[in-house]
Amino acid sequence: MTSRARQGPGQDRGEPDGAGPVGADGAGADGAGAAVGFRLDRVSVNFGGTRRALSDVSLEIRPGEQVALIGPSGAGKTTALSVLGAALRADEGGVSIDGQDPWQLSGPALRALRARLFIAPQTPPLPARQRVVTAVLAGRLPHWSLAQALRSLALPADPELARQALARFSLQDKLWTRVDRLSGGERQRVSLARALVSGAAAFLIDEPLSALDPTLALQTLDVLAQTARDRGATLICSLHQVDLALDRFPRVIGLRDGNIVFDRAPAKVSGDDISRLYYNRDTGPAPGAEWTLETGAAPSPGRPSRCF
Repeated sequence: MTSRARQGPGQDRGEPDGAGPVGADGAGADGAGAAVGFRLDRVSVNFGGTRRALSDVSLEIRPGEQVALIGPSGAGKTTALSVLGAALRADEGGVSIDGQDPWQLSGPALRALRARLFIAPQTPPLPARQRVVTAVLAGRLPHWSLAQALRSLALPADPELARQALARFSLQDKLWTRVDRLSGGERQRVSLARALVSGAAAFLIDEPLSALDPTLALQTLDVLAQTARDRGATLICSLHQVDLALDRFPRVIGLRDGNIVFDRAPAKVSGDDISRLYYNRDTGPAPGAEWTLETGAAPSPGRPSRCF
């Protein structure tokens, strides 16, 4: 199986400037600091029942790495992102974010750490009656006072910053549109534009392509990867599009039943690895898996990506 984990052309980073429009990447930088590293040491999470959402998981993600998490539904990808983002406390094991155990920090220190992380959930939490400009600028909330946040609700603090971020996803014409007038794919990209203005040192993105067509999916992944490279930020992304994970990320982690099945460079991920990851005990291999598994063919730019 071949891989073409891209390293796109470099761009100049923007200079720090509060919430103002800066830089070629069209997003504000706010001195969030160096990229964040993560470490899980035998972490387990149990939501009840007999099967753990994560079971004895150990991994290390270095600052600035770009990592894809793949695996069938219910494998533990979302739970892993929540633990890595200090949004969910593990039942067992150790968690280190930027060299710190988040659950041993004081309240202010934990909030400061979380302000350096941006978690984009599968379903964007965008109020239906809110304007897109306000929804995007909500990415600045961890860095604003209460008074600033309230003022921006009435009069958006920096529409140009929001417009620049939206333009990266070809949505600049939606700046003043209400969220409930957007399609599912547009809402998903608005949520990611929020990530661009956040100034975060690590992006934890959960299935960002579920509502996007193949062309928009490629554009979206490239924007996220390029932005992370330009800022030196860490990018961890869960995907169901296996071909894109192997094609666009230099490291792929396969999760199944809360366990890590493999963790390696895409070029070293075999058809057997994917078969073992997605094999359905009741129905057999995933539909269409034979094309990827048996031929090892790399995805062509014009071919829709396989989704599992």
